[in-house]
Amino acid sequence: MHKKLFVCLLAGLIVLAGCNGGTPQTSSPYQAPPPSKLAEMGFDSPNIPRITAEEFKLKYDKREPYVLVDVRPRPQYVESYIPGARNIPNSPWDVSFEELAKLPKDRLIVTYCDCPDDGEAAMAAERLLLSGYTDVKILWKGIYYWIDIGGEVT
Repeated sequence: MHKKLFVCLLAGLIVLAGCNGGTPQTSSPYQAPPPSKLAEMGFDSPNIPRITAEEFKLKYDKREPYVLVDVRPRPQYVESYIPGARNIPNSPWDVSFEELAKLPKDRLIVTYCDCPDDGEAAMAAERLLLSGYTDVKILWKGIYYWIDIGGEVT
């Protein structure tokens, strides 16, 4: 009796473990949520495209052309940053705007910060988009997610 009950429970667990709620997964599990979900989650500027740490790491490892912008204040940047990142803090506004305007327009530009809602990175990305840049993304969840996946920091 106990053996049959155990087998039935085990079979039930196997079936449940394989169940995905009836919704087929058609996208990468690392893909940043769509803008509507980002807005629900409280992310600033949900319509600006995000790039996940995993997606960025592929570009980073392949040394694809991009410009990485760390928008955190200088003391935080000096403490740890993603190698190759340029530090262009959002404040003071006029200096930041001038520095952002010097970036090349023919490359992917990725902004990042350490805000849980990507707020500072979104602010810089918005400035770039308003200045005529077209290939701008935010590193979704910033430097901490990068570190969580084993991304290199200096």
